[in-house]
Amino acid sequence: MRILVTRPAAEAERLAQRLRDLGHEPILSPAMDIHFENGPELPFGGVQVILVTSANAVRALARRTEQREIPVFAVGPQTAEVARAAGFAIVQNANGDSNALARKVADRVSPCAGKLLYVTGDISSGFIRNELSQAGFHIEVLQLYRMSERVALSEAAMAALDSGTVDAVMLFSPRSARAFVQHVVRAGLQNQCEKLGALCISPAVAEALDPLRFAKVRVAAHPNRDSMLDTLG
Repeated sequence: MRILVTRPAAEAERLAQRLRDLGHEPILSPAMDIHFENGPELPFGGVQVILVTSANAVRALARRTEQREIPVFAVGPQTAEVARAAGFAIVQNANGDSNALARKVADRVSPCAGKLLYVTGDISSGFIRNELSQAGFHIEVLQLYRMSERVALSEAAMAALDSGTVDAVMLFSPRSARAFVQHVVRAGLQNQCEKLGALCISPAVAEALDPLRFAKVRVAAHPNRDSMLDTLG
């Protein structure tokens, strides 16, 4: 299969290699770019646990500190994998979504033991902060990166869509899905989407594809990369 990959550049290449290993041909067209916030060494006084809901949050954190001993609670297996690779000594994998992460923290951590540090990008749902605050935790939100939308599809993606040689597109967030829709509309390639499958990491991503229409829309059973690969069938 020829698969359009919309992840930011660094993550897109890792996913592309997995796809090649499985015998597919990836076409890279990042919908978003990542911008890490520079600054001094981060303070960790009173912090008992660090929460991360994306690999980008881990990378942003690792750039700003040499601290690796505070336990990290990660939303899922890929985020946990990146945290371990970055040298964090204790990594807990919630193996799910934001709801699963909030539950795991509430089950494993005491509000009396110190504050929680939640590393985010410029947009976050507020769900984790609200859930854990209601459970009695003091949670500090720290924005360490931001995302910006690209203005167009890559030349390779436009050529492949225009020629009808794409089988599917992989979409990992509502924001990137909305950016993809805008890129397709600007390029006048809406009708071409009716010939391919949309592989979505969550129902919210599938909803963000409106008004585009696809031959099929598949939603991953779990919000992680391996489940996304399973949607390839």
